[in-house]
Parts: sequence; C-alpha cells; structure tokens
Amino acid sequence: MNRFALGLLCVFALVLAMLAPSSAAAKNASPPAHVTAAPLVTVINGNPLQIHVGDDASFQVFNSQVPGSGQIYPTDATDTADMGWFVRTASTLYAPDFAEHPSGTATGSIGTYTPFLPGSLSAVSGSGTTADPYAVTVTGSLAGSGLGFTLQVRYVNGDNYFTKIFTVTNQGAAQSVNIYLGADIYLASSDSGVPFREPVSGSPGGQDCGSPPSYTILLIPLSAATAFTGRDYDTVWGEIGVNALDNTIDSGCEDNGAALEWQRTLAAGGSTTVQAATSFGEIPAITQFNVSAVNPNSGNPGTSVDVTISGVGFLPGTTFTFGAGITVTNLVIVNDTTATATLVIDAAAAAGPRDVTGTQSPGGLTATLVNGFTVLGGTVPPPPGGAVPAPALDLVGALALLLGLFAIVAWRARRA
Repeated sequence: MNRFALGLLCVFALVLAMLAPSSAAAKNASPPAHVTAAPLVTVINGNPLQIHVGDDASFQVFNSQVPGSGQIYPTDATDTADMGWFVRTASTLYAPDFAEHPSGTATGSIGTYTPFLPGSLSAVSGSGTTADPYAVTVTGSLAGSGLGFTLQVRYVNGDNYFTKIFTVTNQGAAQSVNIYLGADIYLASSDSGVPFREPVSGSPGGQDCGSPPSYTILLIPLSAATAFTGRDYDTVWGEIGVNALDNTIDSGCEDNGAALEWQRTLAAGGSTTVQAATSFGEIPAITQFNVSAVNPNSGNPGTSVDVTISGVGFLPGTTFTFGAGITVTNLVIVNDTTATATLVIDAAAAAGPRDVTGTQSPGGLTATLVNGFTVLGGTVPPPPGGAVPAPALDLVGALALLLGLFAIVAWRARRA
C-alpha cells in the first residue's frame, strides 16, 4: 500500500470515529484532584437492585440482571456516581459534591455549584417487604440559604425500581426553589442510548440502541413535575446549571442522560416534598398507575373534607383508601388523572400522616402515596356564636359546694 492510500485510510478511520455514537471509551470521568471528603455511603443490598446512597444525596445503582456494570456513569464507580438531587434558590445551585467522588465525575457542564452540607446518613432499616421496605434516610443543609433537606430512599425486593422522597424545609424568609433529579444513565452495559419519554407517566430516560430496545432507564415523577429533559448527558447537566430544563427528548443513539424539575414556593418555616422513582430494565407498572397528590392533604378529626386526588391511570372502577379512621365517600373518577371524594374523618381518628393507596379497576394495579394525607391533632373549636358545651360534672366539687351551702344554712339558723 502506498503512502497516499495509507493516508486516505487514516482519514476515513478518523471520520468514522467522529460519527460514531458516544461511548464509555469516548468519555472520561474527570478524576478528583484529591479526595479529602468523599461522601459517606450506605448500601441497600436488595435483589435485583443494589442501591448506593451517598450523604450528599447522590447515587449509584447495580442491577443483578446486568452483573458488573453500574447503571449510572461512571459505570465502574462502586461508591456513588453522576446521579442525584439538586436545589436552586435565587442564583445559587446546590448539588451533590461530585468533585469529591473517588471515581471521578463527568458533570463539568453544570458549572458553578455549592455542595450540600451533609448532616446525617442512616443505616438500612426494614426487611425489604412491601409492608416494611428497606429504607435509608439522609439529612443535610444548604449553606447560607436557611434551607435544609431530608431524603428518604425506599426499596422493595423484587422491584426493578426504587423510590425517593425529597423534602426541603425553610427556616429563613419566604423563597422560591427549583428542585431537580438528574442522572447520566448507563443502559445495561452501554453508555449509548436513545432518549425516551414514557407517555402515560411522562417519565424521561433512555432505551438501549437495539431494534427493538430491550432495556430502559426512567426517572419517574411520582409527584407531578414542572419540566423534564432527555438529551445528551452534557446538555442535561448544562440545563440544570442554567435553570432551564427545556421539555425536549432527543432522537437517535447518543450518550444520554435525563432530569426532572419541580418548582415550589416555600413560606417562612414551611416545607415541600417531592417524590420520584428510578427504574432499570422493563418499564414498571408504577408508570401506568400512580397516586401523586391529595389536595387538601390534611383534616381534623370529626370533620368531612372534600379532596381532589391526582395521579395517572385512573380507570372508572378505581378506589382509594386513607387508613384507619377515614371513610371515603362520594368518589368520582373525573378522568384518567383526577378523582374527587369526600373524606369522613372519625372523631377518634389518631393524629398523624396516612399513606394513600389506590387500586386500579379494571387492571388490579396498586399504588401508594406515602404520607399523602395527615389527620391533624386536636378537635375542631365550636363555630363563632355556636353553643358552648357544658363543662363535665365534677362530683367532688359538687359535694363540696353542697356541704358549704349546708354549713351556711346551719350557721344562719343558730343566729336566728
């Protein structure tokens, strides 16, 4: 082969490499310059999912159906990886401490952010059953903002998804926040995938590049999200960095990621909670039927409360339960995302949160909104101008009063 032909061959190979889909070989995680405060990690050793939870609200996930490959990039990270929660308030973005992850990170396009300040990381509780899921709790704060967060991670053995309950509390002045869940997904054993949005639940994510695809990763909004994205991983991080998820799902095979956004306003002393799940492999039933919110979400014992129940997959025979002491009446399935009902709260109902469970009919799917409704403490005061209840009879006091009256009558009789 002459030099001219060899040169053409080299150019051709270079062009092919440039046109090829992104892959793990083409993307290198930037290693930390020096790890001085790597996140503490608690591992939920479930089946098929093994979930690594960092005290900076980050994750890595392994699926026993795809042995040896972390499902979040970097795939070889055995601690935590490029997936986590984010909060923006005013001009500051708070995020996991990716720069301290021992396996490196590819989140550079996020730009400037302030790491969460870790508070506590629990051990694993629960037995992994539906009634007693595995659970890990993380707490932390957002320096200088007056905000704190609590993250509860739950997993039931046998499920191909895990759930996350993220609460932001505000001890400062009223302020608006943007909450994000984002991930650089690693589909089965490949860093390339086709961005995808599941149509019923609106869950962004990706599917492998096969035809037809055989593996899916989804970020599932169990609380209705404000915005979403499913694009090249670098674009996803950039959109979070500039506070602008653009509701776009790319087409074609690429090195993809996904994110969800919730916009909230917090009163002074107030809090807000969002819930999400992340699935690996088959698209789970939770995307076809889910209970996402109850409004209003609290009531007093001895009262009736008209509520609106939101979610997806509501069919004409769908029913709901609100726990002991609450009877559901006047249930109307308005459409596939909305139902209305009247809750009759027994006067003796115990105060505290209740899980709200829906059962789809026909279909038989079930879904639970954890702590979806709260019975408030105390009883309802009488209305203005209403009758004031008579005080309870005090036998000892009444006897003392009678003896006193008898003594007065006897004294007067002696003086007469």
